[in-house]
Amino acid sequence: MNILLAAEESAGLQTLKFLSAGNHNLVAVLTDIASTRNGSPVAAIAKKLGYKIMPARLVKEPDFADWITENEIDLLLNVHSLFVICKEVIESLKLGAYNLHPGPLPQYAGLNAPGWAIYNLEPQHGVTLHKIVDKIDAGNIIDKARFPITATDTGLSVSMKCVKHGIPLIEKFLDKIEKGESITGKEQDYSGRNYYRANQIPNNGKIDWSSSASRIDAFVRACNYSPFQSPWGYPYTFLDGEKISILNVRVTDLPCNEKPGTVGEVIDGAVLIATADYWIAVTRCFVKGVHVDAHSKLLPGDLLT
Repeated sequence: MNILLAAEESAGLQTLKFLSAGNHNLVAVLTDIASTRNGSPVAAIAKKLGYKIMPARLVKEPDFADWITENEIDLLLNVHSLFVICKEVIESLKLGAYNLHPGPLPQYAGLNAPGWAIYNLEPQHGVTLHKIVDKIDAGNIIDKARFPITATDTGLSVSMKCVKHGIPLIEKFLDKIEKGESITGKEQDYSGRNYYRANQIPNNGKIDWSSSASRIDAFVRACNYSPFQSPWGYPYTFLDGEKISILNVRVTDLPCNEKPGTVGEVIDGAVLIATADYWIAVTRCFVKGVHVDAHSKLLPGDLLT
């Protein structure tokens, strides 16, 4: 079976390593070669392993279907590559194209599903392997996995859990095809579909201090992809018109009756800030491109807006 892999990020890298370690015939790797300052890590590993590397954008071009036909490609695996695959390319594949999506479908279609799940205070999240059709994240579900979201999970940690639970789905899927099993999958119920756009961020990235402490904590954790860049950036607030990004929060057990956004006392190096119900503790901020201790910038009595 001839496989074409379109891959980015850690999930794509792990899929590449898995395919290279098995008996699968990986013909080429499609990746965004200039996706990072130092080049694509997927491209670097693919080159080291001796695979043909091609620009990921080719899946958007109808003429690429000719190359697929000439090279007798059976199926395409898409793992965190964001280029929309054109109809001609999909139809040229003998067994179709399949996508590993970092979220449960149809509830979390679109982008940044791990962050949205944390922000929405979901008790669990998941990863879905589905067939690619002309509507994004809408094809038949081939397989899925679910896992709990903890009170300390971040956007990065949930994303990594999607990778951990997603690779076995691909492994099982390819094993079934190699055995000649017919795989049709299950149609999605579009009535429960939510689609999250690339530029869609809760409250446009601003912290709403009139929210509950748990909601603010979830928002900050959802934005946390440290040490990598967050797709949502840092959640931010304003002090006398100056933008201040909040890097971490901790929900205390101290009930709060002050106006939301009011800066309280400093306890063990952390600044307390009032929310709708409980005080939250903040230790680090990001101001004018510099990381600073919160107590050096936020003083008791200040009001964040």
